[in-house]
Amino acid sequence: MTQFVSADAVTIKKAATVTTKQNDIKQTGASILPTVINLYTGIKDITNKQKALTAECIPSAQDIEFVNKIFKEWIKTGASTIAEVESSLGNIHACSSATGGYQTSIQIAAATEEESLICYDYFDDSSDKNMIWHKYPRAQKAYYCTDDPSQSSCAEKNRQYVTNMYDLFNLVDFSEQDYTPDEAKMAGTLMAKIENCSNAKLNARKRAMWGEFLVGSIGNLGQSTNTSQIMQIVQGSANSGVGGALKSLGGNLTQFLQ
Repeated sequence: MTQFVSADAVTIKKAATVTTKQNDIKQTGASILPTVINLYTGIKDITNKQKALTAECIPSAQDIEFVNKIFKEWIKTGASTIAEVESSLGNIHACSSATGGYQTSIQIAAATEEESLICYDYFDDSSDKNMIWHKYPRAQKAYYCTDDPSQSSCAEKNRQYVTNMYDLFNLVDFSEQDYTPDEAKMAGTLMAKIENCSNAKLNARKRAMWGEFLVGSIGNLGQSTNTSQIMQIVQGSANSGVGGALKSLGGNLTQFLQ
């Protein structure tokens, strides 16, 4: 993505601050989780600020790494402040030692029906300290237990996953020309899943732009359509693995685009 100013050129030096380490947050969150949850009963599907994911929507480590990389590039353009990003996410704020990390906040929110407790972890590694993206949200996935909300860990079959990845990626307003060919393929795949895998909605411009790109990459769909329908076709194929010439996707558009 050579058209952007290098990270060194946009580095912002910040005054030293007292920062709670992520390990401390995780330990604190793990310790308070049973106490908080025991005050409440029942489980609530997270539908307002975090959407429960179907199997096809659960992001891989590679997906999350990619979105965090691209999100940093977007932040470097100066497109949005932290406060503006938080507002776009539904006024979700950074996690603190009192609330625990993203994983803990998701579990507490699911068990207590208090979605206002959901927070985000942010870029805070040693390499992030003096960078412009320091303290901005970072993409992650988390889960809560459907069998016993008082537990902070459970068997895979009882885990309901959620992620903030799609909502963060939806904020990025790059076009396909802003990516390398390989990046554009992955970006297109994730863009096609946004509306099915999160509460975010693509605007008309994004829908048309990425729809045209995906169709151009895939080739002739074998049917007449318009750009307002393209993303719906791709989304349905990416999530169901069925449908006409796209059936071979099997829920993974990336393989088809290679």
